[in-house]
Amino acid sequence: MIMDPWSSQTVDYKKIIKEFGVSEISDDIRQFVVETAKSKNVNSKWFTHNIIFSHRDFDKFIDAHKRGESIAILTGVKPSGEFHFGTKQVIQELIMFQKLFNAKTYYCVADFEAYADNGKWIDETSETAVSNVADVLALGLDPNNAYIYRQSMEPIVQKFAYYFSRKITNATFRALYGDKSFSLYLSALTQIGDILLPQSDEHSGPKHVLVPVGIDQDPHLRLTRDVAEKNGFITPSSTYHYFMKSLDGSQKMSKRNPDSMLTLSDSDDDIKRKISKALTGGRDTVQEQKEKGGQPEKCMVYELSYYHVENIDELESRRQKCKSGELTCGECKKEIISKLITFMNKHREKKKLYLPLARAIVEKGRFDGQSKEGQEMIKRYLVKI
Repeated sequence: MIMDPWSSQTVDYKKIIKEFGVSEISDDIRQFVVETAKSKNVNSKWFTHNIIFSHRDFDKFIDAHKRGESIAILTGVKPSGEFHFGTKQVIQELIMFQKLFNAKTYYCVADFEAYADNGKWIDETSETAVSNVADVLALGLDPNNAYIYRQSMEPIVQKFAYYFSRKITNATFRALYGDKSFSLYLSALTQIGDILLPQSDEHSGPKHVLVPVGIDQDPHLRLTRDVAEKNGFITPSSTYHYFMKSLDGSQKMSKRNPDSMLTLSDSDDDIKRKISKALTGGRDTVQEQKEKGGQPEKCMVYELSYYHVENIDELESRRQKCKSGELTCGECKKEIISKLITFMNKHREKKKLYLPLARAIVEKGRFDGQSKEGQEMIKRYLVKI
């Protein structure tokens, strides 16, 4: 079985756990996260809703945190398009972990990968990168405790990619990823550099690093963990979430299917149009639905609500009303559209305030919010916050 980090695919989660040796989230881990989140007033929906379902050494990361050791959190996104709600999920997990552990958090603008995978050269993706970074900040990433960088402008990442390539064979790449172009293999090497960046001498040396991603990214973690173990680094930890499906019911929300995803740049009309066309678990007629009830387990509007819109109590109320026939699909869509528009309008206003800082970060290429220069940038560009 091969997981492909660069394409949408049908995922058998149970088979992944069995074949790749990832661990399911234990009750102890879930309880620790939920209780810590409650004490810090942090939204832990990714755990209360069981969306994060597996991990590699997350327990070791938690233990390091409890011992007061140095830790960091890292993830990255290609600037190949505006953030959709699947990407938003990853960023909100990143922010949740930053708040839970008060850890320095690394966000990678994966512009080299955007070229390797999507054929978009660095100059083409700069404006998208600005928009993406502004989204990350508007969603809640604390820039005072963050390191934000572009792959194309981070020499340590590039150095690591070249250094560790010497002992990785073509057979290893094929076993992990299947037959791919060498640009994608080079992208995988670059991601080793990304994941190990927080452990470089320039970033205070070895430490436990947590990487929250989708399960399709696990090949990168397996490759990096092998490299780390052989070269004196602490093996990175990771958490994996279930994919939120596209609005048409396909396996994974993706930039490759624009009309079946919600993005953080969608207008009110876009939201209305996309939600109105979304696949539901409704019956053939309103009368039949009132008599038999709806099928929320088949409904992409309910899934969207599960991942992004509602807390556990509101979600259960919606599910019960759907199954009893009390709530029709039209009424449900109208309610979710209203909630999404409210969120999006607030997000757009926040994003405007962060755009100057985001542009300065992308133009500079590397930003450390804990450095003197980073603090000066925050004061200069976030006057209105």
